[in-house]
Amino acid sequence: MARNTGIKISSSSLRRRKFLKMLGLAAVATTGIPGIIDPLNFARAAIAPGEKGIYITDMYIGQLSGCGGVIVRLDTNKGISGYGECRENDSYVVTDLSYLKPAVIGMNPTQVDRVFDAMNNAILTYYDPRSAYSMSLIPPRSGALCGIEVACWDIVGKVYNMPIWKLIGPKLRDKVRLYCDTTERTADTLPQYVQSRLDMGFRWFKADMTLTSLCTINTDYTSQSESGYPYTCYTIKDSGLQKFANYAGQYRSLIGNDYPLSSDHYQGWASKINLDVPSAVKLADLMLESNNQGMNGGWMEDIIQWWYPDQFAQVTAGTDMPILTGEDIYSFSELKPWIDAGTLDYIHPDQASFGGIHETSRAASYAHSKGIFTALHCAGGPFSFAANLHIAAGIPDFLALEYHHVDDSCNSWFDSVVDGFIRPFIQSDGHSYVPNGPGLGITPNATANSHGLSWTQVT
Repeated sequence: MARNTGIKISSSSLRRRKFLKMLGLAAVATTGIPGIIDPLNFARAAIAPGEKGIYITDMYIGQLSGCGGVIVRLDTNKGISGYGECRENDSYVVTDLSYLKPAVIGMNPTQVDRVFDAMNNAILTYYDPRSAYSMSLIPPRSGALCGIEVACWDIVGKVYNMPIWKLIGPKLRDKVRLYCDTTERTADTLPQYVQSRLDMGFRWFKADMTLTSLCTINTDYTSQSESGYPYTCYTIKDSGLQKFANYAGQYRSLIGNDYPLSSDHYQGWASKINLDVPSAVKLADLMLESNNQGMNGGWMEDIIQWWYPDQFAQVTAGTDMPILTGEDIYSFSELKPWIDAGTLDYIHPDQASFGGIHETSRAASYAHSKGIFTALHCAGGPFSFAANLHIAAGIPDFLALEYHHVDDSCNSWFDSVVDGFIRPFIQSDGHSYVPNGPGLGITPNATANSHGLSWTQVT
């Protein structure tokens, strides 16, 4: 299902960022972690040839109210069930699960590679992988595939009585650093939202800074077609740059100088209009200043939409501000050209649409071998979050995992609908503990029913 990204950028033409200059990251290089950690080999050793005599008998779906994507439950003839979660933005997922069910029924879920290949082949025979992305931006039909893949890993762990982190690689950390989103606020209301995040324990922050919200068209920026660009361009004027600086500077003043501050959504998610390259470079250099985002571990995310690789690469080559992408990419094979081209400072896959646990671990391992750090995107519910914790546990140069629901109603019960999370769920140092139970280490409890979770057979 890999698609041609069109990347033609030579790595020799790009300036490499000085990773270890960033405060808070230099310590990673001194931890004594050996060279390349390869979760792929650990995973294959654990699941080949798999547990004999077990096979998938049925598939059910459920969903928590206002929290995450569709949850997949795979049942087996041995009475063991596995759970996985699909990307919440994938609007095709219920239809796609119905299509994939015949491909996996009767398969051995402990042979995760074979199940994944069977699903990939089924998707390829049904969908044209060369087709353009819809404006939902989620890779076509990947949510269903990922939910099933994670459910298989959950079963593997339960069969062998091991947590997933032990199946995919050595555990390098017991708890995982989190980062939190902050949607745009006014100068008057931003302090209360930032303070609530500090009170919860977060120590890594991300600010949405959308041009069309912060600035006034024609006064602070223009929108027009420009020669040589495959998209309509936003060009930021000096007054607009100052408004970005004011917003980032206020956020920085509220959290102090010790914590990383990332940013996102400059032109909005799913926008057909993108920053032109000079504007993007100017904005990145501005964010690099210590009184704005600074260079202590944060990043700028999807500064130009990733399907415009030439313009994206020109921006990363033109600034020392760390630039990241990956949340809407499917599979290691699609992300690998970006890594090989030297186009990225960090990668940011979302396992619930990237291909699941195996593909995400594989990408992180390869990025590590190239000196590129990994952050993990997660806009999902507890099952997606748990899968990410297991992946992050074994990434040597890991940055932070997204927790998306700070301002959502489900924040008050996010971790209470499952058993297995170590509580408090978000520790006072902004970390979350990796579950140690078998498989994902979490299972739905009776409380989940009061938040809308009920199971429907996939037909």
